Amino acid sequence: MAVDFRFLSVEQVIEVHGTLLRRFGGSDIPGHRGEVEGVAAAVTAVVNSYYEDVFELAAAYAVYLVMGHVFGDGNKRTASAAALIFLQLNQVTLSSKPEALRDIMIEVQTKAESNPRPQASELVEWVALRLRSCSSK
Repeated sequence: MAVDFRFLSVEQVIEVHGTLLRRFGGSDIPGHRGEVEGVAAAVTAVVNSYYEDVFELAAAYAVYLVMGHVFGDGNKRTASAAALIFLQLNQVTLSSKPEALRDIMIEVQTKAESNPRPQASELVEWVALRLRSCSSK
């Protein structure tokens, strides 16, 4: 049975990033691909992905935003917020402390910068497993 998920748009992800920068500080310089292009690539990759599980899709937002380094600053914050918002839009609540999600995002970036670099799909599965374990669904 197919599930109709509610996805975040490019504009929503960019708005979340701006809100987080205003609230917590950071540089607003664009990432290496350009803000709109980088976010569009990440959002399109999520929407068009083969993932069918809400946790995998939330993880894909996080992984693609972190690995794509779409912003000059605040990628991990925006990635974790996008994942959380996606889950909330789809009636899933996490019961963990914010620090747990922060630690997951730091680990994603560490893994993404390691040698050999894991495939995005491996990181998506890794994050999805952790999100699932934090769920109160």
